[in-house]
Amino acid sequence: MNNQVLKQSNVKWLDKIPASWTTIKIKWLTSVKRGASPRPIDDPKYFDENGEYAWVRIADVTKAKMYLKNTQQRMSKLGSSLSVKREPGDLFLSIAGTVGKPCITHIKCCIHDGFVYFPDFKGDTRYLYYIFDSGEPYKGLGKMGTQLNLNTDTVGSIELPNIPLYLQTLISDYLDKKTGQVNNLIEQKEKLIGLLEERRQSIITEAVTKGLNPNVKMKDSGVEWIGDIPEQWGIHKIKHVAEITSSNVDKKSIEGESDVLLCNYVDVYYNDEITGRIEFMKATAKPEQIEKFTLKRNDVLITKDSEAPNDIAIPTWVAEDLNNVVCGYHLSLIRPDPTIIEGKYLYYAFRSDSIREQFYSRANGVTRFGLPKEAIKNGLVPLPPLNEQNEIIAYLNEVNLTTISLVNKINLQIQKLKEYRQSLIYEAVTGKIDVRDFEVVS
Repeated sequence: MNNQVLKQSNVKWLDKIPASWTTIKIKWLTSVKRGASPRPIDDPKYFDENGEYAWVRIADVTKAKMYLKNTQQRMSKLGSSLSVKREPGDLFLSIAGTVGKPCITHIKCCIHDGFVYFPDFKGDTRYLYYIFDSGEPYKGLGKMGTQLNLNTDTVGSIELPNIPLYLQTLISDYLDKKTGQVNNLIEQKEKLIGLLEERRQSIITEAVTKGLNPNVKMKDSGVEWIGDIPEQWGIHKIKHVAEITSSNVDKKSIEGESDVLLCNYVDVYYNDEITGRIEFMKATAKPEQIEKFTLKRNDVLITKDSEAPNDIAIPTWVAEDLNNVVCGYHLSLIRPDPTIIEGKYLYYAFRSDSIREQFYSRANGVTRFGLPKEAIKNGLVPLPPLNEQNEIIAYLNEVNLTTISLVNKINLQIQKLKEYRQSLIYEAVTGKIDVRDFEVVS
């Protein structure tokens, strides 16, 4: 496979490289510049859905994989004039949020100061992309993710192989083909997960709006998007069956306040249940905040702020009393009246797409969306008798367990494929795979 003689590199992340290769810092190949954006960025005058330039958020790049083909927003002429414009074929790198994620744009776009770009790079842009995508150049600069400390100086000081353009292109062509094959396998498995999730969502929606008995007599709910419901069910506003409070406990630790553990946005977004097994962050809170926002079994927490409207009202269920854990900022705590509604049933109601959709249109914002407390209070839920709620809960718990087990197995397969892809990229960009042994057939 590899007939090249390797030598020890003086650059830690490269380890060994072909004996004929040398290294060079990025700043000697190109200037490294930072994006920019108008302020305040949530001002509507800076956006126009028909604008020439797309507006790039960190979330757009995270979803885009190698190439950026679309974004959720476009900039007005004024907004783009106050930002940094990039053209198709340009590469940029995130240095905020999801740190260290590279992307090559296929569209005209504008980037903010959470990105750096490389206006003078004369090599194969794909090669530089694969260098960053390997993750290895960040060794010694912090931990991958939000703890990395990247800026124009640190990125410019990264050393990489100094190889001719033809070899950069050979490596890039090779990786396009090989990673493309791996990506196709990953996409197939992700589609399977999507189908499993769609099936689960469909079952949840059917159960919380129609019940479990297909032969029960139905009636018009009086709400168009809910449709018919079982005759003995009612439609209730959330404020009539639960207490709703929006948290004001932030992540800061303030001297004189009591130490607490904070259940924050990501804990809710990524967990179906909140338990003591979660590693909550440390914070402080006032006595009245602790009394008001300490988590109790059967509480339901939902996201009330997000960059995207469809991430509004994502729910989780508190599975046990957590005496030193308080609900954090950007979340609302919903405490059901146990004589009327089970907390787990309310959680499943929020999991239903048809129930959650009513909150999307009520979320305010342009670049960040917020759900007012009144919108939550006036949200509508179908409500069966308590005994039927418990039957639905038991049924959906079983559906969840089966789906989660299957999804976990597929995710493990995806993780192994991603690890193989990263290894492939690293071996190729550092010359440990001699790509001259492989000809890419178009």
